[in-house]
Amino acid sequence: MKKNDSTKPRVVVVGAYNADLVVACERSLEAGKSLIGGPMQLFGGGRGANCAVAAARAECAVAFVGARGRDGFGGMAQGQLAHESINLDYFFELPNVKTGTSLSLIEASTGKHLLVCAQSANDYLTPDMIQTAREAILSADLVVSELEIPSGTVWAVMKLCEQHSIPFVLDISPLDRIDVLPNNEIFLLVSESLEEVMRVSNCSTISGTVAELHRLGCRNVVLIENYRQVIHSDGERTTTTSVPIHEVVDRCGATECLETWIALALLRDVPLADACERAVLAMAHSLSRRGGHQSMPRVSEIPELRTFNRR
Repeated sequence: MKKNDSTKPRVVVVGAYNADLVVACERSLEAGKSLIGGPMQLFGGGRGANCAVAAARAECAVAFVGARGRDGFGGMAQGQLAHESINLDYFFELPNVKTGTSLSLIEASTGKHLLVCAQSANDYLTPDMIQTAREAILSADLVVSELEIPSGTVWAVMKLCEQHSIPFVLDISPLDRIDVLPNNEIFLLVSESLEEVMRVSNCSTISGTVAELHRLGCRNVVLIENYRQVIHSDGERTTTTSVPIHEVVDRCGATECLETWIALALLRDVPLADACERAVLAMAHSLSRRGGHQSMPRVSEIPELRTFNRR
């Protein structure tokens, strides 16, 4: 880390906010069939905003770089993130576009979901806006981004971090945003879809995929297998950690929770395997609750994280 461990890590998250509209269904979801579900629920979400809330609840000083519309969901987003004491100086309000919104149908028995993200302000977060937030990014101990925003914007953030040796975390979970991953100096790369990461790396095996990601420059690689196993590699060894969860309630936010806690541990020079052993506890907490923001644990809720956070 750049500074004394007794002070809060400075985390900048560049990514999407979504208002998540969720309906849980008792029966299995099948194409072409109409189902009667439970009541519609509204949660704060978006991969980027989920990471920001996770980091804030992990006792970090967090700034969120994103875009919202001039509408009711935009006001809701502002209120939710401000409530978490997240710096919103670079949460840009854009005219003539809507705040990010997702529609999610959850299979109540498994926590599996079908998710559609609407075209929104998230799609208009540009590299020029990143330059506006340049000072905040350059003062960060850790920068996190994801692909619910345009890939060109993500690459601009990644390049800025590379130029100034700032640890950069990238979530490439499935949205079909990219076909290839460029050469990089990524501190931590995460994917919740083995199929997607194998496609992007043009490999047919997990071992080959992990090797190719390291060859491209990724220092640490974490792949999530069906939310039950976490495969992780630091370039020297690849191991697997089980997620201690019996019943999955909702998968939304779980990946972001995991990657945030792993990255913060790595920032403190904790070995990747040890970081994963603790981070899966946070992930299990998220999986057992509904809602992206709402499911993120606070340090006080999991004793092992409280000790680990101050290592």
